[in-house]
Amino acid sequence: MNLNLPKIKIDQEKIKAFTKKILQDKYDKILSDLRELEEENPDDMRVKQKIAEILFRKDHIDDAIAKYREVAEHFEREDFILKAIKAYQNILKIRPFLVDYNLKLANLYLKIGMTREASNQYRIAINHYANLGDADQTITLSQNLVKIDPSLENRAKLAEIYQSNGMKQDAITQYEALAKEYRLKKDYEKLLHFYELILPHKPENATLLRDVCILHLRQKRPERALKLIEHYKAMERPDFEDLINKAKLMIEALKRQG
Repeated sequence: MNLNLPKIKIDQEKIKAFTKKILQDKYDKILSDLRELEEENPDDMRVKQKIAEILFRKDHIDDAIAKYREVAEHFEREDFILKAIKAYQNILKIRPFLVDYNLKLANLYLKIGMTREASNQYRIAINHYANLGDADQTITLSQNLVKIDPSLENRAKLAEIYQSNGMKQDAITQYEALAKEYRLKKDYEKLLHFYELILPHKPENATLLRDVCILHLRQKRPERALKLIEHYKAMERPDFEDLINKAKLMIEALKRQG
């Protein structure tokens, strides 16, 4: 039997608004109850964390962050480091660009020996200030990062930051130290990279130029070696004659190979 009932038009926007109103009423009631609990138990961080969560759900972002901060600072004072870390992480989930909290996290991670995690937080802050063009903060934080984690990667980044901010001598000092490390490791590709960064600042250093050219020959890049010898006006120097001949012979050999 076909009753041919009329179709009911559903107003989706009204349904969304009605659903939101129900949720808001629910959150208001929960928040009111939690506020009462907080007054009765002002030192109960579980209640405060729940309040922060409900405030976030109600889109009261600043209030939620303030409450999470209250929780984090309490746990920090009481030396409950992991709980403090969790609270600060909640803040950064809400607003990822509050880099002061990245640095707070870094310090807490260091307290419990989590150097890698601390380094990651520093890198986030360094990138933030670099993007803002804040050279002072970028340099200071990069120096602090190297102090806590003097890895070759971090030291190379610090040297790059020095270079980009006009601190030429500081950059060269870092490049030379890194070159020494990679020479000991026999990582000749990285060694060549840092030698080439140093060379323009020390064009008169014939030993450095020779080493750079030798490394290019090891990598079968004779044209690059010859261009450097020419650029630094060493084509007529007797002490470079053997390198020039080796580079030319290698060019011919490579041509014959294909």
